[in-house]
Amino acid sequence: MILEELRAHVLQTALLLPKYNLVWMAGGTVCARDPQTGYVVVTPSGLDYERLTPNDMIVTDMDANLVEGKFRPSVALNLWIGFMRACSELNAVVHTHSPYATAFSVVHQPIPVITETMADWFGQPVPVTRYLSVEDPDFPTLPVEVMGNGYAVLLGNHGPVTVGKTLEHALERAVTLEEAARTYSIARTISVPVPLTDEQAHASFDYYHNRYGQRKS
Repeated sequence: MILEELRAHVLQTALLLPKYNLVWMAGGTVCARDPQTGYVVVTPSGLDYERLTPNDMIVTDMDANLVEGKFRPSVALNLWIGFMRACSELNAVVHTHSPYATAFSVVHQPIPVITETMADWFGQPVPVTRYLSVEDPDFPTLPVEVMGNGYAVLLGNHGPVTVGKTLEHALERAVTLEEAARTYSIARTISVPVPLTDEQAHASFDYYHNRYGQRKS
């Protein structure tokens, strides 16, 4: 079995999605690229993660050609690969159906940078696409274009996608986005929320990723 460690990591990440209430049953997807081989490891389509082993993860190349695996990969593999193809620094994609973020996808509203924590991980608002079925010709490309140089996009009437250099980053963005969407929803019942400005969001992102935490001297 090739890429055994990455396959285990993809499955471990998938098992965390229901823990954080981001998916249920066989929902969601986790996908990661191995920088050395360029191969992609992705969860299989329509199977409960609790019943899977690392050997059940699918390995393909960047053209979605099967390299190793006994199941069908995620039906949206062309889109997940599209995100990684658009930016060589992105090696991980997490797709969830988290309820608050998905609610914004249903009303086709972007999520503004509403908390400093959201700014730390995104640095800009999270946009939303129109509804796209997996058979729509624009499905593999439009969400990538709408996300641009960001780290997340809402698939209209479907749910969020988050990306990162690592699976840990993509997962933390998925959790952070859901919490931001929940906080924003609550805040709108109290009064009119005040999002961070673009300048504030960019500054917070830069600080968090370049100067915050334990840094080597």
